[in-house]
Amino acid sequence: MTPQRKKPKVPVHAVVTASHPMVRFIGSDNMAQNREFFAAWLQKLPQWRQTTTPFLFLHTPDIAQAPELVNTLWHDLRSVLPEIGTAPSIPQQSSLF
Repeated sequence: MTPQRKKPKVPVHAVVTASHPMVRFIGSDNMAQNREFFAAWLQKLPQWRQTTTPFLFLHTPDIAQAPELVNTLWHDLRSVLPEIGTAPSIPQQSSLF
């Protein structure tokens, strides 16, 4: 059984307990599915941004697809938080794999 199948399927239940909450979003190799799962955070992060400074950590299980995940989700994220600007440049990331 793969680790993903062992994980329970539960809704996003996010509670802010500090002034710098951190979201760790672990995507998959299916970018359409990642966008679907990330949709809940597109509602939550702007709410948090009103009173806190949230940090967002995006990655994939094998890390190799993390730059693609960032590129996939950034447009949606920027549509609800325009102040974040353009996606970060990750010029050396792809050369690691």
